[in-house]
Amino acid sequence: MGLGDVTRAGVLAAVDECRRLGRETFLRRHGFGRATTYELVLNGNHYDSKAIAGVAHLYSVGSLLSADDFSGGARTVAHRLHALGFTVTDGTTVADRPAQVPPQLVLQPRGGVRDRGTQNFAKSVRRGIRLADIRDALGEQADALTALYPDGIARLWGSTPTTQTNNEKVRALRNRRVGDDVLFYAENHFIARARILHLFTSRPVAQKVWGSNEDQDTWEHIMALGELEEFPTPVLAAPVLRQLDVPVPLRSLTLRSAEKYSGVAQLLPGRRQLVPPEPRTPLPAASPEFTARGLLDRIGSLNTHRHSESKAPSRHQPLSLLWAVSRIAAGKPRLAPWSCFRAEVSPLLAEFGLPGSKVTPEYPFWHMQRSGLWEVHGIQSDAGPMPQVGIFNRVQPVAGLTHASAELLKDPLTRLEAVAKLCSTYLDDVDQRELLSQVGLAGYTSADGLLDEDENGHGGESAAAERAAGPTARRESTSSRLVRNAAIANQVKELYGHACQVCETRLQYKRRPYSEAAHIRGLGTPHDGPDELSNLLCLCPNHHVLFDGLEIFIDVDGFVRHTHGGDSLGRLNRRTDHQIDEAYLHYHRTLCEFNRITQQ
Repeated sequence: MGLGDVTRAGVLAAVDECRRLGRETFLRRHGFGRATTYELVLNGNHYDSKAIAGVAHLYSVGSLLSADDFSGGARTVAHRLHALGFTVTDGTTVADRPAQVPPQLVLQPRGGVRDRGTQNFAKSVRRGIRLADIRDALGEQADALTALYPDGIARLWGSTPTTQTNNEKVRALRNRRVGDDVLFYAENHFIARARILHLFTSRPVAQKVWGSNEDQDTWEHIMALGELEEFPTPVLAAPVLRQLDVPVPLRSLTLRSAEKYSGVAQLLPGRRQLVPPEPRTPLPAASPEFTARGLLDRIGSLNTHRHSESKAPSRHQPLSLLWAVSRIAAGKPRLAPWSCFRAEVSPLLAEFGLPGSKVTPEYPFWHMQRSGLWEVHGIQSDAGPMPQVGIFNRVQPVAGLTHASAELLKDPLTRLEAVAKLCSTYLDDVDQRELLSQVGLAGYTSADGLLDEDENGHGGESAAAERAAGPTARRESTSSRLVRNAAIANQVKELYGHACQVCETRLQYKRRPYSEAAHIRGLGTPHDGPDELSNLLCLCPNHHVLFDGLEIFIDVDGFVRHTHGGDSLGRLNRRTDHQIDEAYLHYHRTLCEFNRITQQ
């Protein structure tokens, strides 16, 4: 696959995404720098031709062409865009641009288990913080962060204040600046790099994001970050630190000059081309915030036509939306070409559509635009009420969830509620478990979700095919597994003295206490729960099985109840120093209710 697979519809979809996100966010999200020479010109706006082409490939055939996969010259990107009927101009050259100040280097310890470094990095840097969740604490920073993160997800990191006057940390806090690079340090390695987009001090924001430590300090000196790169292979820190004249191991926030930084560049992974924070294309006017509640309301009020004989609402749109939600859960592009939609949705319509209804994927592909959840690119808006299938086949338009809808559905709870809404409103007469399995959402049938092969020691092999006399045969396999934090699992067990929080049973196994750490919102797909103490319970094996099997849940008053019948098993034992996140309990309750309905 290459630039020859890029379609006009894919380019239009990429341009629309750039316009909606803003130039800086679009480039940062997909790993591109600004155009050095050639720019795509459309409706009077200029776009970075190479970035547009790479993302257009994602929407044309399903895979992103990264900046390293192809060149952006006249015979490559410009030639392909010209062939698709677009205008490409020789834009501003490098020589015309103002010189950029080289970045300094900020060395940032991530912290360990005691100060929740691992969890905080995953929460506020890797996944990011929803600005909507901290809106009441932002104050005067609201406008700056909203402009920096048009997608509403901010990458934040902070430092506690210090009473010293001129130590390494004080100098770093005082002299770091926007545009500097940050290297995150953990366990004797550098694990990630990011760029400072904004600096500010805010105790309310820090408390909202990270809370306070035992001394009631919080990380109030805050960096807003962009261009995050987590190194596939962590970089051994000692050689870098020694060359920077920094004691090993790294103990404190430390700043080194741009000249020093350039001297260790060869020891670090190569950096992608710098993306300046100023977007050249104007951002679209702000629209009323689209919320999860609004998303669910629109899902529940689809304009489905009635079948001529049964008068029942058609299932074409709900099935298509369920397919689209599954793409978000699997991390696939929100938009897909017509050929992909037709090939994957048609079998769903044939098996789970109304009896006797025709398989016409072109209708939901086009008409779901009316829902406000869906968009189509590549066909003129004046193409009529329903373009002919031949036009779809020839033009290969792309369609899928709107950017706002897709962003909301990345939240596991919103995604679960959307699946439950579709199934309970439109699909209650079908085998929902089979449907979820076929569409790629089988993980909703258990609280743990779909774990990687052999995660629990089950490989799923067909034993009958491999039985033989003598010792059990073995075979080599390669698998990836979720990396669980054993220290946190042990912590929750020790908090309760290995007593089950449901029945208070203390088991002994091989003369040692035995209990199990159960994740409330599972780690597996599609739950994608975090591995942190607030998402863990200490349970005996029996209640762990029932909890993961969605047979018991914890109600809003803290009582453990059977999913079927609602009988109470008593109040959950909770220690005051074990802060369980209510959001995770709400997610598990919603999952139990959904499975109760699907099993009826």
